[in-house]
Amino acid sequence: MEAGFAQQLLEYSPDALLLVGPDGSISFLNTAAERLFGYPRAQLLGADHSLLLAESCREEFHGVLAGLAAAPSPHAPFAGSGRRADGTELQVEITCSLVPAPATAADTGTSVALAVRDAGHRNAGTGRDTGATHGGASHGSAGSSLSGDFRRRTPSAAGAAGAPGAPGAARAAGAAPAAFVGHDDELKAGSLRDPLTALPNGPFFNERLAAALRRPDPVDVLLLDIDDIKALNDMLGRSAADELLVEVASRLRNCVRPHDTVARLDGDEFAVLLTECLNADAVAKRITEALHQPLRVGGTMVRPGVSMGLASKSAHTLDGAELLRQADAAMTAVKAAGKDNWLRFRPEMLNTAAHKADGETGLRRAVELGQISVHYQPVVSPGIGSVVQFEAFARWERHGRLVPPNQFLPVAEQSGLIREIGDEVLRRACAEIRPWLAGDAAYCVAVNVSGLQFQHRDFATDVLAIAASTGVDPHQLTLELTESVFFDASSDVLGQLRHLREAGVRIAMDDFGTGYSTLGRLRELPLDMVKIDRSFVAMIKTGQEQLPFFGTMVNAAHALGLKVTAEGIETPAQAKYLMDRGCDSLQGYLFAKPAPASDLAGTMESALTALDKVDAGR
Repeated sequence: MEAGFAQQLLEYSPDALLLVGPDGSISFLNTAAERLFGYPRAQLLGADHSLLLAESCREEFHGVLAGLAAAPSPHAPFAGSGRRADGTELQVEITCSLVPAPATAADTGTSVALAVRDAGHRNAGTGRDTGATHGGASHGSAGSSLSGDFRRRTPSAAGAAGAPGAPGAARAAGAAPAAFVGHDDELKAGSLRDPLTALPNGPFFNERLAAALRRPDPVDVLLLDIDDIKALNDMLGRSAADELLVEVASRLRNCVRPHDTVARLDGDEFAVLLTECLNADAVAKRITEALHQPLRVGGTMVRPGVSMGLASKSAHTLDGAELLRQADAAMTAVKAAGKDNWLRFRPEMLNTAAHKADGETGLRRAVELGQISVHYQPVVSPGIGSVVQFEAFARWERHGRLVPPNQFLPVAEQSGLIREIGDEVLRRACAEIRPWLAGDAAYCVAVNVSGLQFQHRDFATDVLAIAASTGVDPHQLTLELTESVFFDASSDVLGQLRHLREAGVRIAMDDFGTGYSTLGRLRELPLDMVKIDRSFVAMIKTGQEQLPFFGTMVNAAHALGLKVTAEGIETPAQAKYLMDRGCDSLQGYLFAKPAPASDLAGTMESALTALDKVDAGR
């Protein structure tokens, strides 16, 4: 068949045909695609394919691509939702297959061919979608199936089976062809891409940043966000605001070299990683000028302002989180000075009122949006050889990094957010751990409580209400407090603790030994257990030390009917030493680090393996 005739067949096909390159951009489309989506060809060529997908469909679509990469044969038609130029959504039927690059061409990666057909007519007269099916399923069930496949292939803290790069991936579907992800084979099957802009996401950016900092070369980070994005979103609408973000992503990529990294961290926030750059200030200026050029989105010409902070590696840079914190401080200084500019980080920026206020504002926004998550660390019982408890820890992810609790919890206490965060952590912990708690009445979940939470008279009532609403037996809930909280004269701590204990809630004294509790005072407190502080555990180096106070603390607590847990255990020697002295439970990095609820099975396995090794060495 002549090439010219083949081109005509593609151009005049009744179905919309598109070719998506390894970087996610559209490199070909025919007349039917223009007609179906309402965009002129010139606007779509080079644009990211996510522009044509409804937000609800993007995760499912990238799940299909992940499966296609693992088993490169044409995928059966599946139902999805597209998005037209006017922002309206349409039901479509999509078929896709890989298109390998010609053997004679440079190795630029594998493209994906898409055939898209309007499926809206299938709804006519039925009130439901009975259209394109996959394995006989309706649209709804197909969507569920695709979502399930995608979740199995998305890396989780547990290394989900089928996740690219995870041990189970080869067993489940085979390794994804390296060519599928083109020049950047670390963006495995889209799992490390932002679905809207196709840029690397926060976790991938952090990996790149950590790797760059391990080398002796210069490293610079630019952190930027769009000024007044909420006003733009209200003015333009969600669809046009998404177009704006896609265009910003495109301009950022055009301002840096191929080996630099541009990522979308969250919302309107982007980050740029420059490696071996001789003049980062010039790059910052180039980005500012590029983003100041007006652009048309949703039929409106806009010129968005951008605030940007620049930070560079120095001899005192500890890690990527520190560099991002510095860039964030510089960006905050820009906003305080009037926005729409860029500044290089200076140490004094960390101590400004604006930076502190930004930290509070960011935390408040995270609370409002439900972005405070919970990680869990197992507590093992040597006596019965199992995990008997999980301790819940609040986590805040900002700029793609987890903010250490010792940085954001003081802000929460000073700003009055600690009650909301405390309630949210308790609610999530009870809900997420409940399936595990149901396995044994002796299991429990522990949550740390701030003394400020007790200043609210209804604290105890709220705790019991949360337990009841999540279906958790109060006997399976432990509240941990530091010694000083028990003796806070400004609130009715003891009264509320007694109320909670009467309902079955267990009370633990955290950091035991660092305060001023005497045995006589311990006897008077509503307590069930004490936790030996990690500063004492750290004194155990070889396990041969003579530290009689450990035996004294454990024996005294047992004499009062209290259980004893030792925390901060990092070595088998420490675990063996404390087991030999009668500690009831052990906790620390030796057994497992705190991890999301999705990794409970993994953390339990890690904890029990470590416990077995300690037992074997005794």
